[in-house]
Amino acid sequence: MGSLDSWVVSLEKVGWFIPPYVNMGQLEHILGGLDSNGNVQQDKLGYLLASIYPIETISAVFIEKYSSTPFVKEYLNIIDNSIECHFLGLNYASVSTLIPVVEGVARKLANHRGVGHKYIKKTVQNLCLSCKEQVVGNKIGDYQEIESMIDSFEKFVTNKLYTDSKKYPHEDNTNRNGITHGAYNDMDFGNPVSFYKVISLINFLSFLSAIDAGLSWFPPKGTQEGNKKACYLHMCQKFSELRAPYS
Repeated sequence: MGSLDSWVVSLEKVGWFIPPYVNMGQLEHILGGLDSNGNVQQDKLGYLLASIYPIETISAVFIEKYSSTPFVKEYLNIIDNSIECHFLGLNYASVSTLIPVVEGVARKLANHRGVGHKYIKKTVQNLCLSCKEQVVGNKIGDYQEIESMIDSFEKFVTNKLYTDSKKYPHEDNTNRNGITHGAYNDMDFGNPVSFYKVISLINFLSFLSAIDAGLSWFPPKGTQEGNKKACYLHMCQKFSELRAPYS
């Protein structure tokens, strides 16, 4: 397909990046929701992201990707708790639980590739460069498309997720420093948008880990186990509607 650099620019404006396991039609749906200035209201962004990460998709990725992907599978129970919290309506808990996993997986994967660093930003930059060199150098898959995806991921992680909390420019405040250091309070974060952004980071790290592991980069196909998990999460979502008036 070639470079996706124009999509990198468009998604960066709304504080996101090109995710894996999502088809081009779904991404075009997101971009189609932007206004003439390339922006989108918070509530609308949440609706758009929810439309490409329904329960069935999240369940399938969990069962078919996370459970078999090196480094990601080491955090399987933590990720599971975060997903459950999200569908129970506990978004502060879901995001706060998941953010440390991003750093944990990134560091383990970078160390595995021999490019680890003391500082997380440099670790991510080294990891992305290492993966791009392998993909482009060996012309793996649609390597130009993948190169754009990795660039998009790196920009979000280094310029948004791990930037100074006061410099985060988007309403959702999906910023590691602000969340984990307590700079953000009840009014500053907790929107479902943050969960979708962070779960897509886990998806991307799973995608990068698959380079070494020889696992499929294609979206999950769906399994009986995934369907069972989806049924449970639908029950969680129903319960969240019951608890909403009391929280």
